[in-house]
Amino acid sequence: MMLRKPSISGHSYQGLEIFEVDDGIYYTFLKLKRSKGELELIQSFTTDTLSDLTSHIDPKKSLWVQLNTSRVLNKPLGRDRPKSMEQWVKTVFPNLDLEQFYFQIMDRDKLPVVSITKRSVLEGHLAELKKHGWVPAGLSLGVAGLSPCMDFLEPPIQGSNFLIVSLNDGSWNLSPTDCDLELKVELNGLQLPTVHLLSFSHLLGSIQGKDPVSNLTGFNQELQQRDKNKRLFQIGLQWGLGFLLALLLVNFLLFSNYRSKTLDSNGFIDPTQQASSLKQVRERVEVKKKKLQVLLGSSNSRATDYLDQIAAGLPESILLDILTYQPLTRPIQQDKPISLGTNQIIISGQTNNKIEFSGWTSQLESMEWVQEVEIERYEYTSSTVDNFSIKLYCHAIGQTK
Repeated sequence: MMLRKPSISGHSYQGLEIFEVDDGIYYTFLKLKRSKGELELIQSFTTDTLSDLTSHIDPKKSLWVQLNTSRVLNKPLGRDRPKSMEQWVKTVFPNLDLEQFYFQIMDRDKLPVVSITKRSVLEGHLAELKKHGWVPAGLSLGVAGLSPCMDFLEPPIQGSNFLIVSLNDGSWNLSPTDCDLELKVELNGLQLPTVHLLSFSHLLGSIQGKDPVSNLTGFNQELQQRDKNKRLFQIGLQWGLGFLLALLLVNFLLFSNYRSKTLDSNGFIDPTQQASSLKQVRERVEVKKKKLQVLLGSSNSRATDYLDQIAAGLPESILLDILTYQPLTRPIQQDKPISLGTNQIIISGQTNNKIEFSGWTSQLESMEWVQEVEIERYEYTSSTVDNFSIKLYCHAIGQTK
């Protein structure tokens, strides 16, 4: 399937649909890859056990979730269409308190549909996903999520648990149906099982930047911001570790080259002196090895947990530019050990809300692993944006407040 310039980053996309057939909950996982402007099917998997997806879903990549169980009601709209989306919902679901529900609308001439569910239902599924370490980058509801790919479809259209057929008067009819894992559908040259149709449509709409008509918009924007911050931390952590490894490697190569030239220029070396020199080399290498192990160990476990906690509580008014774990305490100098700020995190960025910034720093200081929060810099750069830099002093491993 040809694709215009995507509105979300990355070259691989993950979609998950949660649907229900005969009182049983099922999960379909879909993975797509963007290559040379086209979408390619990489993987599709269906199961009735959520834990089976552990080996398929990559928690480091964004995940879009489609909810289509019996707790999500899908109802077509009549010929008369109200002007506002709230009126659409009230027309097909009268006497509902919309503050307690999430809804999504598919505005199609032949099949306008409203999909709706209680907020508590959606939050329950999110809690189950979070237990496995999966936090979605976006959510979509029911058959209304089919809207982004309707231009490529003609009836009969079968999905995970629904069927759309054309009637004699030219309109389309929506009805429930059983799941058919063998049935496939072709969308502009791309073939995939029909059970993954809703997940594909959700991914296509997200890639193309087509926001659904829904009161989920604000909630989805918050999920996308958290997902973006999480990936930013992961990339920064990987670059930081790579930089440290490169420094150690360069340092070792320079020392080896210097030692080789020294041996060549001095000629014969006394065996006792040679043994002493080799012992010193081994000790220096062992010290660097232990430092590297400490850095890698803390970065992969403790540091990752710290960064996840920082990302989870980050207000939308704050944009991070730099995050450094165990920063250099002095410039790197030849023949001198690398000095790091042990158990320290430096965070720099921008904010447009002083009150939320103050609350955020207080929240950081209240965390068990934070010993002290020091505001190193706060600059009023304009009437709307301020720059800041703060340093977190963390407790040593195994210690809390």
